[in-house]
Parts: sequence; structure tokens; C-alpha cells
Amino acid sequence: MKQILLFLFFLSPPLIIAQTDTMIVELANGELKMYPVTTINQLTFSKEIIGDVDLEKMNAIFSSFTLKQNYPNPFNPTTTIEYQIPKSGDVEVAIFDIQGRKIRELEKTVHDAGNFHVIWDSRNDAGRSVASGTYFYRVQFNGSQLVNKLLLLK
Repeated sequence: MKQILLFLFFLSPPLIIAQTDTMIVELANGELKMYPVTTINQLTFSKEIIGDVDLEKMNAIFSSFTLKQNYPNPFNPTTTIEYQIPKSGDVEVAIFDIQGRKIRELEKTVHDAGNFHVIWDSRNDAGRSVASGTYFYRVQFNGSQLVNKLLLLK
């Protein structure tokens, strides 16, 4: 069962809007331990846990397409979103509200490999200022997507 859960967690493509502050890890002795996500600096995959998946390919995927936490966070009225892509490809950056409705499309373009940033001015697509609250930003790159949350305080 461990193999299937880890495989689905790391390789499933759907957008995950729900977010948690901790990661639960099952140790070799069967004990479950919770770690704050902010303290995790690196994930290492082992053949025993994930089975026949190509480890080099999986590690390359997770180490090259990255999304950083926006800054400042909380913010008012602007925040910067940074991401990294490993090769040239289609990129979309969008903001969503807590119900998953798209509030603003910040970027829809093709980029070469590299580090990029976009600034959100806390406005929707109609140019109106949005209310204080929790929002999510999603970066899509060549069919993969990463999501993070941000907090607007007015």
C-alpha cells in the first residue's frame, strides 16, 4: 500500500487546491511521524519505496520545475511569485480564490529554461481590487502544475 500511495502522491497530475502544513511519513519501523512542510529541504526517493519507477527521471522532474513561496506573504497590495522551469515550454500563471474560481490570469506565454517572476497587484481580471483573504497561485508548465497559497491582508 505504501508504494501505491507514494506513487500517486508524486506522479498524479490533477490540481490540488487543499493544502496542509505538515507531511506524514511512515518510517521503516511502521511508526508515523509528522514534519512541518517548511522544515523539509529535500525529498529522496528509494527503489524500495517506489518500485520500478525511473529514479533519475523522477528526481529530475521534482528538482527542476519549482515554485517558490510568494513574497511578501502576507501582502498588501502587491506580491511576487517566482518559479523555475527546466526547458523551453508553455507557462501559465493564475490566481484562484478559496473556492477554486480563477480570479486572474497573470501570464500565458512560452519561456525558455530559467528563473522567472511575476507580480500580482491584488486585482482580478476586470481590474478590480479583490477582498482580503486566502488565495492560491498555480503555475502550469508543459502539462505539469504546482500550486501554493498566499494571504492578502488589507
